[in-house]
Amino acid sequence: MLRKIFKSKAFKFGISIILIYFAFRKVDMVLILRQLSGINLVYLMFWLFISIISTVLLSYRWSLLLIKKPKISDIVVFAKSIWSASFYGLFVPTSAAGDLFKWIIIDEKYPKIPKAKLGASILLDRFIGMSMLVLFGFVSQFFATSLGLTVPFLVRIAIGVVLAGCLVFYGLVFFGKGDLLFQIKIFAKLKNIGELVDKKNIPQILKCLAVSLISDFLWIWQMWAIGNYFGTNISFVEILIYLPVISTILILPISIAGFGAREQLYLYFFVSQGSSPESVLLMSTISGILGILNSLIGGLVALTPEYKKVNSV
Repeated sequence: MLRKIFKSKAFKFGISIILIYFAFRKVDMVLILRQLSGINLVYLMFWLFISIISTVLLSYRWSLLLIKKPKISDIVVFAKSIWSASFYGLFVPTSAAGDLFKWIIIDEKYPKIPKAKLGASILLDRFIGMSMLVLFGFVSQFFATSLGLTVPFLVRIAIGVVLAGCLVFYGLVFFGKGDLLFQIKIFAKLKNIGELVDKKNIPQILKCLAVSLISDFLWIWQMWAIGNYFGTNISFVEILIYLPVISTILILPISIAGFGAREQLYLYFFVSQGSSPESVLLMSTISGILGILNSLIGGLVALTPEYKKVNSV
């Protein structure tokens, strides 16, 4: 009974409302609304353009796991799938749940790809993206001390442990021992990834990591630019350190589409570094708005006759 309650949309929606209330209850809402209403639309459209470019890069990365040499037409199909998943993901508790909608277009367009392999590619693609973010967070710590930044000990440990796990995984793959991982009981259900992490697929994985290097850096730069616009005084290194932690936590089914949880995490990590709560919440709010605007492209995809035909199959 309790499990059903915790997994229900109503419960997640309630958590989002509570977290948003506590995030905004002690800030100057008049100032926040004034700055939101006065935002330069040119900047907003530019940031949205960056979000769209990032989605295209993510589409290319995912397609590399399933197609050896994806064409532009393939990338377009994968982009449509990601956008539609993002759109429906607005109505489910976690971004991971939105991944289920990625099946609709890809499964129809590429019927020769086994469903197990398709599902495994979604998991591996997410892992590759996360591992590069964690690498950014780990490397940036070496610059934190010289810049006078304080990184909480637990954050250092968490990033180090996760990175170590990622390195073990890639080490097994590159030495052709990836199957050993799936002999462990906790990872046994992920054995469908086995084909994708076969030694012969290493060139594709390396390409995916290279694409992640570009897309993740672009996203991190975007968040720094937004924060700088609102006067958060958050350094680029701080963004590099804390965004991987925040994005990893938001994978958990805490709230609807991360609303509320994201604001609380931004406040926790960035206000302690000297930024005002108002400027941090503005950065978080614009991040959420950009996510919604980018996801709405998926709504347009869902309205196309092509998508309706696929969805009716």
